Amino acid sequence: MTTLQRTLGLLALFISSTSGIAADEPAADAPQPDPPVADAPVADAAAIPPLVQLWESQAVLNVERDVVAHIVNDEDVVYVQSSAGIVTALNADTGRQMWTAQVGRTDEVAMPATSNASIVMVVAGPALYALDKFSGKELFSYRLPSQPSAGPVITEGSFFIPLSDESLCTCALKTLQYLERFHKLPPGIPQAIAWRFATGEVIKRAPVAGASRVGFVTEQGNIHVVDISGVQAGRSKFEFLMKSPATAPLTLVTRDQEYLLAAAANNRLYCIGMNTKGRVQWTFPLGQRVSEPITVVGQDVYIVGDEGELLGLGLQSGLPLQTASGAPFALTDVEVLVSVTEKAVYVLDSAGRLVTVNRRTGQVVAKEQHYDLKIPIRNSVTDRLYLSSTSGRVVCMKESGIDFPIYHQNPQRSPIMPEVAKPAPAEPAADAGAENN
Repeated sequence: MTTLQRTLGLLALFISSTSGIAADEPAADAPQPDPPVADAPVADAAAIPPLVQLWESQAVLNVERDVVAHIVNDEDVVYVQSSAGIVTALNADTGRQMWTAQVGRTDEVAMPATSNASIVMVVAGPALYALDKFSGKELFSYRLPSQPSAGPVITEGSFFIPLSDESLCTCALKTLQYLERFHKLPPGIPQAIAWRFATGEVIKRAPVAGASRVGFVTEQGNIHVVDISGVQAGRSKFEFLMKSPATAPLTLVTRDQEYLLAAAANNRLYCIGMNTKGRVQWTFPLGQRVSEPITVVGQDVYIVGDEGELLGLGLQSGLPLQTASGAPFALTDVEVLVSVTEKAVYVLDSAGRLVTVNRRTGQVVAKEQHYDLKIPIRNSVTDRLYLSSTSGRVVCMKESGIDFPIYHQNPQRSPIMPEVAKPAPAEPAADAGAENN
């Protein structure tokens, strides 16, 4: 054991011996605080594995004139979009370049890519482009009826996109693929757009789609939830009025139920049951404006405020997460949340340093400076860390000893791990000697 480990071990022992102060018992009907963030024993900070570089790759772009405009990821692919409209797809596990494609016209303004299990979609100008996310083959392009006001959300069968005419429209993927191939609509389909939902309010943030409903928030702060399919397709299920303008995109959380998390300009966070009639699960006073998307991992909700404070809440209770010492999980001087692993939260601070925070104690464990890697991916889908330079150099990091990524939002997409048979136990030496006699 090293001197550092002995020192930190004694410190942990001291903390554990002084943190047993009794608290007042809460009321029986009051929400119960969430348990400590992790169940690991009170150990030294070295219990968090060090970060190691998994791979490094280079996106395709003209470094003399272009820069990285957007970089996003899903469980399988990292998408790097240049300011000229070139999309580079990198394998999320190996960094291998899978394909590159010019999407839209050169230098046309594009929105960040979005994807499902097999398709990636990019909006460039007034048109929407769909490509096979593993090969880059264009599946279809479609000129929208009016200028899009935000990016789309794509499910396995449809996509939903807000338009500048203050409506949300949806199209079936199979309909547009048929139209692209045969230059006509499928039999029995009168138009490419399946339905439109008019709000009369500006929509500037991408919608979210659950199993049977799609939700979106307007600039006025009104949340609309609409049926996706069936006889009620395109009809409102409920409208929730926050009475204050929206400041951040909606976040959809799918656990035992589907929840919507919405931040408003009155500095409140709302948790709403998506499959209810707009029932509020809880609200929380944030005390600061929130513009960054909200990250949910397991039962933990992480919010980065515009003033640089990172706050952790429990998904079920809406109360602050408690650290091992009983203090709320909170951190200052945070610019963006990069990734969350089993034991740590990784953020960038105002100096551009990558900061490691212990999920159990809430304490800063390490700070690393990566001078040219200033563009992070806010990765809420896996436990990998992705950083990029403006010239398209992409680096992936992971915790040492974690060989396979952990899928936070879609565990069903995790690769099936082979089961290796355990060797039979060896016979005791005494029994072997008896047999020889």
